[in-house]
Amino acid sequence: MSTPTTVEIDVLLEFRDYLRANYWFIFRRLKFVLGLLFFVGVVYPLLLVSGVWSLREGDNYWGFLIPLGVLAVLFGGTYFSTKKHMASNRALSERAHYVFSVSGIEVTAPSSSGRTTWQNVYEAHETKTNFLIFISKNMMYTIPKRCFDSAEHIASFKRLLRSQLDAKVKWK
Repeated sequence: MSTPTTVEIDVLLEFRDYLRANYWFIFRRLKFVLGLLFFVGVVYPLLLVSGVWSLREGDNYWGFLIPLGVLAVLFGGTYFSTKKHMASNRALSERAHYVFSVSGIEVTAPSSSGRTTWQNVYEAHETKTNFLIFISKNMMYTIPKRCFDSAEHIASFKRLLRSQLDAKVKWK
């Protein structure tokens, strides 16, 4: 199968797309910390309640709510931050036309436009619902899979990414 030279797609980013991308980013960056918080906040108290470990008389259990509180603030903060960005950044709420070609990525929207060469792409990831193309460690294009016309359109896009980014692409 030959590599396509151009893949065009129109994207109207929805809040849920952007939120999923932000949660994915947080989980990816803080995987170890989230695992530790989960252990301390859930597994350790279960071990205490089951009797495997015991506290001395007079000790209290309130300190075990701190990791769960940190997790709640992390998830809630990400949710509200995403909601704020969607409301304040017009470019996130506009329909954008993406053209992916061998020369790079071109994005055109009513209020902005831009061009990025493949050499400037940091990495790309495929998730269950999105393609995330990072142009730096903290900036990404979110391309929802629902915006593609067909499975073949997605396959063409994946072939183009593979041909241009090779090892920088992480498939689901």
